[in-house]
This record gives sequence, structure tokens and C-alpha cells, in this order.
Amino acid sequence: MVKTGIIGLGKMGRYHLNLNDEMNESNLQMLCDADSATMDAISKNYSYEMTGDFKEMFKKVDAVTVAAPTKHHFEIVKECLLEGKHVLVEKPITTNIEQATELFDIAEKKNLVLHICHVERFNGAVQELDNITDDPYLIESRRVGPYNPNFKNDSIVLDLMIHDIDIILNMVNKNIVGLQANGSCIYSPTPDFASVAIQFEDNCVANILVSRVTQKKDRTMSISQRGAFIYLDYTTQDINIYREAKEGKEFGLKEMKYKN
Repeated sequence: MVKTGIIGLGKMGRYHLNLNDEMNESNLQMLCDADSATMDAISKNYSYEMTGDFKEMFKKVDAVTVAAPTKHHFEIVKECLLEGKHVLVEKPITTNIEQATELFDIAEKKNLVLHICHVERFNGAVQELDNITDDPYLIESRRVGPYNPNFKNDSIVLDLMIHDIDIILNMVNKNIVGLQANGSCIYSPTPDFASVAIQFEDNCVANILVSRVTQKKDRTMSISQRGAFIYLDYTTQDINIYREAKEGKEFGLKEMKYKN
């Protein structure tokens, strides 16, 4: 069984810790965080070996989950790959494409698994989309929620919109021919909401809205294609499909109504 470790025990790191602790298939060996107070708090509920230096893990694990702040991803992941460790890294993998490409080049050369934690791919409803979408022509995605100052320095595109970009690119699977983007800063030094329109070849359009300054949390996607309208709720993992029907007529006492 693969021996694993977790690097970074903030909000996302604790999600990984809780899941690994509950999974019978997991062989979690060691935890790491640079903050001693964080490790002290976690040690009250878990008995795993802990360290403040992730390099101390190398002799004890085969793979690591990296959930440290994004600005440290490149340094940590590169070091782990060079030491021959498989890596699952929280998104965004790095802050720029050049660093990401370098990490995947190292993983390929050393025949290692490097995977980004795009958990929305494994949402049951998202996986079902592959079976019911067929050449969509309009996609509208909405991923909004309240402000959290813990993420004020993170790019809203790399932190939130990346899920929808990933899903839409795989769904449409066509070249992009046009792109428009708008956003604005409300509380943070980087945009707190953004709206992006992507034009694909063959005229498919995707409109993506993300916000971390909307008081009601909402994560949905709607897909229009010939003969059907598909509405996905990420949170409940529900899919509603509205199929095209023949036009009908209803006769009332004073009027005639048409319906689809």
C-alpha cells in the first residue's frame, strides 16, 4: 500500500487529512506544516507523526498531497518530484504556466504521477454530463459566494473559475477562437468577481461568472443544445433536463394558450 503524507494543514489540508483518516485504503504516515501552533492543534485529535520540514518525509512516504499556499507550490512540488515522490497538489498548481509546465516535464521524465486536485471533475453530476451533452451551443456557468479574507490574495480565476474552465473545455473539446473578460476589485488587491465569455469554433459560446462577494452561495451550470436544456447544481449534484416537445394547445373559457 502506498505510504502518503500531507504538506500544509490549513483549510484544504485539513480536508485531505479528514478524508485520508476515514479511508481504509489510505496509508497516511506523516503530516507537515510550517506553523507549530497548527501542528499542536491537530496533534490533539490525530496521532500521526508530524514535522515542520517537508523534506523529512522523503524517507517515509511514497507520495504526498501538497495543500500549502499556492505561492509555495512550485518549490515544494518540484523538490518532491526530484526525490521520486508522486504528488497530488491543490489547485492552482502554480502561479504561472511556465512553472506548471516544468513540473509536468519533471514528472514525465521520472515516470511519476502528478495530479491537480480538480475535485469538481469527480462530482457525480459532472461525470454524468458526458452521457447527456451533445454538441452544446450555449453554456452558462455561475460560481458565486460570500467574501472570505483568507483568499484575498488568490486569483479568483485560478481559485474558482478554473473548475468551470476545466469542465467546459473537456465538454466542448473544440478550439477557442475568441475571449472576453471583465472583473473588478471590491475588497482585495485582485478581482473579487469576473465574467468571461469564451467563443469556440462552430459558434459554441460559454459565459462564466465567478464571485467571492455575493452573499448567496450558488454553483450552477446550464447547457443549451439541440432538443434539450440541461441544468446542473454542483452543490446538490442534481441534473434537470428539459427536453423539446411538440407544441400543444390548451383551450380555456376565454382564451387559447400554447405550451411546449
